Amino acid sequence: MKRIAALLLISAALTVTPAFSQKNNKFGHINSAELLSLMPERKVAAAKMDTMTKEIQKQMEDMMAEYRSKQDGLEKGRNTFSALVLKDKEDELAGLGQRIQNFQQQAQTTLEQKEQEFTEPIVTKAKKAIEQVAKENGYTYVFDTSSGSLLFWEESDNIIALVKKKLALQ
Repeated sequence: MKRIAALLLISAALTVTPAFSQKNNKFGHINSAELLSLMPERKVAAAKMDTMTKEIQKQMEDMMAEYRSKQDGLEKGRNTFSALVLKDKEDELAGLGQRIQNFQQQAQTTLEQKEQEFTEPIVTKAKKAIEQVAKENGYTYVFDTSSGSLLFWEESDNIIALVKKKLALQ
């Protein structure tokens, strides 16, 4: 869908903007996923993420082992516990289950935030390099073949108002 929108936009720009067609345009492309995978910073970030993930998995395994142990103890002693002790053990097990669920949610959020924190500077560095190369080599547009998006473009007219008018949109 993004590729189609990008292609429609470029096609419209080529036909609607006369100044665009008068200029010598130079198009380029890059696979940003490949570029990012080659950057040494990416490997460092991946190693940090791997370490964090393993630490969280270990904690989760420990919590699950504790849960299974308490669950087994409850099942084995169910017929011998008084109603008060049984209720206490069931509440304890339910509380532990809730703690595990909360831990999973927090761990997921933390991992997503850390991944963003680790990768944002890498992506910014790559984007800056792409822009510099594009400007230095006279590229008007640079497309990302890994996502079908436009990574760099020179100043140009936004023709959305003209297209909206053509389609009678407000």
